[in-house]
Amino acid sequence: MVQNPFDDENSKDDPKKAKLRSQAQQQFIQQLQQRIANQSNRIEELQVEISKLNQVIQNKDLEIQKYSKKVEEERMFFEQDKKARSDREYELQKIVQQKELEINKLQKSSPQATISPPTPLHEPSSESSVSNIPELDLGPVNNFVDTLMAYYKKPTDDIFVSSLRDLAIHCSESGTTDQQVLGLLLKAEMPMTEDEIKQKLQIEPQDISRAIFRLTQKNFIKKVGRGFAVISSEFAEMTDISKNWRGLTPEQVYENLMSVVYVESDKNELIQAFTKARDALMEMGILATQRRHEISQIIEKIKRHPVTNNELTETIKSWIES
Repeated sequence: MVQNPFDDENSKDDPKKAKLRSQAQQQFIQQLQQRIANQSNRIEELQVEISKLNQVIQNKDLEIQKYSKKVEEERMFFEQDKKARSDREYELQKIVQQKELEINKLQKSSPQATISPPTPLHEPSSESSVSNIPELDLGPVNNFVDTLMAYYKKPTDDIFVSSLRDLAIHCSESGTTDQQVLGLLLKAEMPMTEDEIKQKLQIEPQDISRAIFRLTQKNFIKKVGRGFAVISSEFAEMTDISKNWRGLTPEQVYENLMSVVYVESDKNELIQAFTKARDALMEMGILATQRRHEISQIIEKIKRHPVTNNELTETIKSWIES
């Protein structure tokens, strides 16, 4: 029983004191109910925060899993390529050994036969020896290569340029897997993801993955945002945040920054790009205090919260217009 100051041993039958005692009890109950409600609200808030933290943890776990899977795939492709090269070298060595054995047998079976020294290339021994050399037949490729060699001294000639273009087109359609991947990226208006490349080419997916790995290792293509682009493309050049932007014009700095956003770069690349742009514009002496503050705010926002590409694009456009 809740005690109140209106209770005493002789007041139980007093209606006035009984009413006051009842009011005190009701007030105390209301206070308890309010405390319980406050605690329930706080528990709900904590549960929401816990859910958000759990979601962040799940997202990080997924990122780690994807990264680990990518690293494992690259390691596997490297090991497979290494084994393939080793196997091919072994096969060639066996072929060479077999040919040597055949030559030795021929020499032993014809002891009077002598091996004449090799004839220099500039002094052919006879017309028949030249005619016996088989010509490598590569179809259209030979025509392109012959033309390129004929006009090698004039690389700006229209015939040379058109032959070079036709050779690239032919190889992108009928060449090796590496060449077809390069050809597809050359024609693409935007960097393409690995899945998009696999959907476009009628080639085994694992062969395409190996080709992308080889081309990346050779620095023929590079990762640009979510996809890949040939190293000579404008996207590869403009989104290269490892280069110095301080020698560019302000318009070029903003164009590079816009390109980094446009190709859907990840969080770290965005932070690096905005930081590089801010530092480059500051060094040029054209960055007002208000604009520097805005760029710094964007950098902090990217670090702490997800920011959409549309939001960043509109912000950069407003900076360019002003």
